[in-house]
Amino acid sequence: MRFAIIALAAAVAASRGFGQTTRVFRLTQNESTQQMDVIADILRGTGDIPQVFIDEQVSSIAVEGTPGQVAMADWLLHQLDLPQNGQYTGVHQYRAAGGDDVLRVLFASHASTPDELQEIASAVQVLAHFQKGFRGYDTLKALVVRGTNQQVSLAAWVVDQLDDPGNAADTSPHDYKVADDDVARVFHPTHARSLEQLQEIATIIRSVGDVSWVIPCNELHAIVMRNKAERVALAAWLVSEFDTPVSRLNVKHGGAAPPEFRLSDDPENLVRVYYLGGSGSASAEAYQKVIDQVRRAARTYRSFVYAALGALVVRGSARQLATAEKVIEQSSAQ
Repeated sequence: MRFAIIALAAAVAASRGFGQTTRVFRLTQNESTQQMDVIADILRGTGDIPQVFIDEQVSSIAVEGTPGQVAMADWLLHQLDLPQNGQYTGVHQYRAAGGDDVLRVLFASHASTPDELQEIASAVQVLAHFQKGFRGYDTLKALVVRGTNQQVSLAAWVVDQLDDPGNAADTSPHDYKVADDDVARVFHPTHARSLEQLQEIATIIRSVGDVSWVIPCNELHAIVMRNKAERVALAAWLVSEFDTPVSRLNVKHGGAAPPEFRLSDDPENLVRVYYLGGSGSASAEAYQKVIDQVRRAARTYRSFVYAALGALVVRGSARQLATAEKVIEQSSAQ
């Protein structure tokens, strides 16, 4: 009965000259009703095909649309109607005739848990700025994306970076130049790996560096971001400062001036890291007290603590940082 109604609707549409057509696809992998619902949602969302109907009794999906939409649905279903745990190699990409966007299926084959796959999906969406045309299919550990060449290429790079176990041990830069002065980067900290540490570092990068697009990936022990090249360099400097064992702090900074990063595009252009006495051993309340004092005295609100090392990060003008330093010295002497 369901397909009889669909066929009638298609016939009526065709008789009115709408150029609509209907095609029924039989699935081959014995998908559950829930899986078929997800596939139908992908067709609607990334294929921009509103008329999609499933029939779980015969494992089929019917699509009604223009010939171009039906052709896209045909391609998509061939990418999604696959065995679970298969080896999906090569580039799975489709460009509609006359269109200026790209449809691509990205496989995160090494994601071992749904949480890891969700983190990869979140990183892709945040960095590549997909407003629509983005869906996940957990059964195949797949992400279906549709956008410009730039968006899709960046999405593929993010998946490659986060879904490659070998990258976690590679300390070399993992950068992607999106455009002039627009850079994406993935950090794989060696020592800062706990949930709290990754979230603190991401918060400091976001707040001190004025970086909107930064996200910690807790399951994958990574931080991903996108911003101007200088802000990415600041983030790299901060990660380098924080990704240090407590036992090496005195070797790294004992008796030296506070590490400093200088920005070129802001009046509050100095960023310094002050290592408080008893690094990492004081209470969160004690650290917060110092932060509050620095903020009030120096009138700089881009001040945060990385608790694992007892490191206070302050950004401001030379005058503001001179005031902040006096407050920190007084608190250390108490």
